[in-house]
Amino acid sequence: MILKKHYAITISKQGLDKRFNQYAVQFLSNALSKLLTTQLSRGTKGILQGKFNRVLVKDSVCFQLHPSLKEYYGGSGGDGSEAAMRIQFEYELLSGAITDLSINAFNDQDATDSLATIELTQVGDLILRDLAYMNTKVIKKLMKRFAYYLCRVKIGVKIYERIDQKYIELDFSEIIKFMKEHNITVLEKEVYYGAKDKLKTRLIICLLPPEAYAKRLKKAKRDSIREGRGGNITKEQKIRAELSLFITNTSQDQIPKENVWPVYRLRWQIELMFKTWKSICEIDHVKKVKKERLECYILSKLFFIVLAWQMLWITARLMYDLTGQGLSFYKALKTLYAIELQDFHEALLASRECLVVYLTYFFEISSSKHVLGKQKLDEISSLEMIQYCLTRETNFYQQ
Repeated sequence: MILKKHYAITISKQGLDKRFNQYAVQFLSNALSKLLTTQLSRGTKGILQGKFNRVLVKDSVCFQLHPSLKEYYGGSGGDGSEAAMRIQFEYELLSGAITDLSINAFNDQDATDSLATIELTQVGDLILRDLAYMNTKVIKKLMKRFAYYLCRVKIGVKIYERIDQKYIELDFSEIIKFMKEHNITVLEKEVYYGAKDKLKTRLIICLLPPEAYAKRLKKAKRDSIREGRGGNITKEQKIRAELSLFITNTSQDQIPKENVWPVYRLRWQIELMFKTWKSICEIDHVKKVKKERLECYILSKLFFIVLAWQMLWITARLMYDLTGQGLSFYKALKTLYAIELQDFHEALLASRECLVVYLTYFFEISSSKHVLGKQKLDEISSLEMIQYCLTRETNFYQQ
């Protein structure tokens, strides 16, 4: 119906299905690759600008597929599907440039991907990633490339201080007691990370408020029940739940200890974006189809997402430069996908002049309908926090 109405193409369902083949997959894959390599350069005024070459955040989004695809996209099994897809996504925080976007099987783990893409790291980059991506092997390779890392500490990893030429394991219960007695919320130590590697690094210890601690304990009990451990929590888990621990090889001048937690929070912005992929773009709404048709569907969705991503970053920059307002990426993407998709598509296929007219029109809509709310810093989350950080001349950590 749509093909006939808009493009005067008449084709049967069977004929259309045959068009989803390896050639169509290759075409869309090449088109997406071309789009990623021709991203527009954007100026930035970020709070981290000048301290690092780039600030890279990476994560993956997963969703289940029909079991018939398990040969190509192996899943977790068990309660989950035998087939599942994992999309790796990395972008540069200061400019919005996408540096990695790839489709993989669910069982292609994040740590493996982190090692496989290590050559993409440049001198002076700051890498913000989840625990699943970071281990001592990855960290050592980043350091050899003269890059910086900031990540959380995995429970169970031994951490030591060196006293009188001896490695003494940290006693976090004593540290918590000391911080409470002296009313300290953030503490920094030079430590050695890992029982085997003993990697020398900065350790930033953040003491959580009681309500956050209670929330963590509640989650830990739920996880324990789900994993069949009857809700039991180890003593170490209870102690660590009261702290947020970070390791980094940045200097105090680059990221003061008080700023480590807020900087790491920037990594969380990618998680809301994945939610928009699912809730707005419905990238995980996959029916039982053959492999080639699935891949064409996913690649087409990603192609739109990348186009929209670039357009929204341009709009965000213009809004700030011309009006001083921040852009709500969620609101803007929802309008673009749910209301303006056909007009956006027609503008892309028309002349450059038509596209400029449409971009101007969308900027005007965004300036009135997609303005970032005046939330407090601790209430801002996901992509909205990125825009907040990039559109403040003063240090937002001090506000």
